[in-house]
Amino acid sequence: MLLKHYGPAILATTVLTLQIAVAQVGSSVARQVMQSDDAGIVIGQPCIVVEKTASARPSADGTTIMKRTEELKWRDSEGRFRKEATTVEEGDSPVFHSATIIDPVKNTLTILNLDNKVATVFHLPEQGPGKLHKYIELDEKPLEALPGVEVRVEKLKEKSINGENAVGRRVTRTRPPGTIGNDKPVVSVSERWVSPELKILLASSMNDPREKLTREVTQLQRTEPESNLFTIPSDFAVKEIPVRDPQR
Repeated sequence: MLLKHYGPAILATTVLTLQIAVAQVGSSVARQVMQSDDAGIVIGQPCIVVEKTASARPSADGTTIMKRTEELKWRDSEGRFRKEATTVEEGDSPVFHSATIIDPVKNTLTILNLDNKVATVFHLPEQGPGKLHKYIELDEKPLEALPGVEVRVEKLKEKSINGENAVGRRVTRTRPPGTIGNDKPVVSVSERWVSPELKILLASSMNDPREKLTREVTQLQRTEPESNLFTIPSDFAVKEIPVRDPQR
């Protein structure tokens, strides 16, 4: 309502700024999804996954803050991917409020607000950091570390998780005093187990004095999900947003 008091030039600039900001959010979401443990588009390997995460973080008064999340993931043979995640209290059933859909066929990322029945569709750029790409194994990417941090990488012996062959890697980081405001060395150990065939994360853990975190796939089906999971329900309002490459 307040915008009507400003001139056309200022109004146009304000609207454009808002559009750019929203587009950058879409590009940022795309980068986060594509760089996560399901790091890219996988064709011809449909699956349905239930994944659970538990974290324990000690607080200054000696208590431990627990957090549990549950994720549902679907991927079809065309590489379309849907993910729903929510925080879960111990003993309660999960309630999902939103869903993210990546569609490499349409080159879109869609966020569904399941409560308000609103779909925001980001039309992704063909080039740049927000574009979709084929699966990239995270082990092939160089590990980043602050100056002075010692990083040791170990390949782990293959094992079976939920009936799937899994390859593992352990990373140990030793942070000397003063690296992150610490007065003593801080050692953190993380492990991750990936199915080289399905190209999904099957389990991971992180043991650090600041937080302990575990993730595990508790259910896995090698089956084709229903196609309507990757489409916008007919009773949803739709917002279409083009995403520009922020570097261009």
